[in-house]
Amino acid sequence: MSHGHEHAREHGHGHSHGHHGHQHLSAVESLSWALGITAVFFLVELAGGWWTHSLALISDALHMGFDMTALALGLFAARVSRRPADPKRTFGYQRVEVLAALINGVALILITGVILREAYARFFAPQDIKAKEMLVIAVVGLLSNLAAGAVLLRSGRSNINLRGAFLHVLADALGSVGAIAAGVIILQTGWRQADPLVSLLICAGIVVTSYWLVRDSVHILLESAPAHLELEEIRAALGALPGVVSVHDLHLWSVTRGTESMSGHVVVESDRHTAVTLRAGAKLLKERFAITHVTLQVETSGHPECEDSIPPSREPE
Repeated sequence: MSHGHEHAREHGHGHSHGHHGHQHLSAVESLSWALGITAVFFLVELAGGWWTHSLALISDALHMGFDMTALALGLFAARVSRRPADPKRTFGYQRVEVLAALINGVALILITGVILREAYARFFAPQDIKAKEMLVIAVVGLLSNLAAGAVLLRSGRSNINLRGAFLHVLADALGSVGAIAAGVIILQTGWRQADPLVSLLICAGIVVTSYWLVRDSVHILLESAPAHLELEEIRAALGALPGVVSVHDLHLWSVTRGTESMSGHVVVESDRHTAVTLRAGAKLLKERFAITHVTLQVETSGHPECEDSIPPSREPE
């Protein structure tokens, strides 16, 4: 009786980490540009909202203020996550991205409380609004959002930190569109309640985008199985390899979005299947499931740890 324990390494594993570093370099540049664009227009929109008495502009400016914090935090996370692994943090600092994304999502949700309270008051006591000036500022705001979003998209969508920053910018763009609509309605009809109504719509957009971001971040931090991978499908695929009796103790998780890892025990008929099963298992997981960080422990069917791995349909002898 014996068992083999080996960390499956492939050329694809090294290549994956190299690509990850390159992506982070562009992430730093993209976040820096997006932060600069957002900071400039935050001041413009905040001053414009105060000048025109538009709650929609002030709400969007407040949103942008949180976005500035989110982008700065994302920039910090992108830099820190490039640090190499060390004896205490064996996976490196890649999870900093996920933590930053979670904080971003929670911050967005908190914004809605401030906007809702002011919108409620404004709806029943509308203020005079300089609609033409409001409209011009909202259009400029939309253009700045589109510019920042385009910069972030250049770095791809697989990085959860960049995805969080992009969702912030997208929510801002929707807020600018709403402010434009409110300005047009007020100019055409004089209905001043359009301004707080748009603020409520901005809140709805914030809640939706934040939910997606928080859900994905918590999913990774709890080390849940990636949504695009089925654990039972992987178990069945490994179990179908020649000489494999059963598979147990499978664990599947993401270090960060796009970087999946897996460990498990594979029970084989005899020692002669150990090396072959390790190679075949690593190849299968890489080519079929795109999992390149794999640790497989191969055991013979008589090993004590294998008792619980016998399929339920098999009667004890």
